[in-house]
Amino acid sequence: MTEDRLTWAETRALIRSDMERVVQHLRADSFQHRCFYMLLPGFQVLLWHRISRYLYLRGHRQSARLISLVALYATGAEIPPTSSLGPSALIAHAHGVAVFARAGARLTIYGQGGFGGGFGEDDIGAGPGYAWVGDDVTMAFGARAFGAVRIGNGAKFGPGSQTTRDVPAGALVMWPQSRIIGGDPSPEGATGAP
Repeated sequence: MTEDRLTWAETRALIRSDMERVVQHLRADSFQHRCFYMLLPGFQVLLWHRISRYLYLRGHRQSARLISLVALYATGAEIPPTSSLGPSALIAHAHGVAVFARAGARLTIYGQGGFGGGFGEDDIGAGPGYAWVGDDVTMAFGARAFGAVRIGNGAKFGPGSQTTRDVPAGALVMWPQSRIIGGDPSPEGATGAP
């Protein structure tokens, strides 16, 4: 499969790989489960992205952008047709997800996070301002990588973590723990017990 000449059969194969990833993640496989999974916003945004990407690469740019916009309104996630996602992507909770990247296989985003945007128009091969993301990358809830950064294979982002720098393969990105200022330090104050 070559990205610049994506066929309809290859697009359907990508959609099937996304569904198989949802089935694997939710650990239930029956006709009824698959029908339900097709309605999940995380799968819907990937489905409509695959179709808009196919149209975009075929030169139907306005139609692709319209489908992408409808998917944004319906799911709360933004994946423009200029972004490229490898097979078996998983978006667990679609709302607030933004993916401006060229991502490898088995990308996992748990919610309200994503890649790209935020800093300039640098192009590292993924598109202006887009991140280059390797295979098997996992983004916990609220994790973000801003700008044209390279994320290595197998990198994992902890909840709420953010980066504006390249991340090596296999790295774990964690945000510093929050500081608690003020309040009652006694055990009774922490539990709210009278």
